[in-house]
Amino acid sequence: QQSSTISALDSLGRKFDEVIYPRMTAGYGSEWRPGIDNDEHITILITKMIDTAGGYFNGNNEYSRTQISSSNEREMVYLNGLYINDLKAPAFLAHEFQHLITFYQKSKLYGLDENIWLNEARSEYASTLLGYDNLYIDSNLEKRVKVFLGRSSDPLAEWRNESSDYSAVNLFLQYLIDHYGTRLLTLMTQNNKVGIASINAALQAIGASENFGDVFTNWTIANYLND
Repeated sequence: QQSSTISALDSLGRKFDEVIYPRMTAGYGSEWRPGIDNDEHITILITKMIDTAGGYFNGNNEYSRTQISSSNEREMVYLNGLYINDLKAPAFLAHEFQHLITFYQKSKLYGLDENIWLNEARSEYASTLLGYDNLYIDSNLEKRVKVFLGRSSDPLAEWRNESSDYSAVNLFLQYLIDHYGTRLLTLMTQNNKVGIASINAALQAIGASENFGDVFTNWTIANYLND
């Protein structure tokens, strides 16, 4: 078991360096570099968590201990040790890395706090951006679709941290990026707005005639027509 875990860690490290980091930063933008610790490396802390969590990000670590005494003063994400040998581990890592990027792009650069639902939507889309959802069976996308089919009326922007919330935001962003391209993903992450306003600004920047309300309406119609 120890040997397989070490092998899984080596594999995850290579995937982060060769696939996750370059594709994510190309799609969303950079994290804070060299960051609060003046070190371009990112710390990945693998630790025990509740079974339902793949990982998490704690923005407190991006502040000095004089500001937040519990800060680890470094760019870091947390992963659940239970899933290190799981095929979804790279997707979990990508999900949390997006939150690290968003902290820099919104909080550090503009002093803004991204709406939770849209922050999670972009993290959910990371798995698709990296091609981890291309094999649909047992993918994160398949899991989200199954939940969505059971609770498709879950409010998009009302966040209760339930599986149905993740499913709704995932499918909405799938529709948005499918129709308007990954440049929209880059623009909404890097502009000086949050939530719906950031989507509207990104749509305007690419010359789209629709706004968020139009896209949301079209998405609900598409879901209805496709049953």
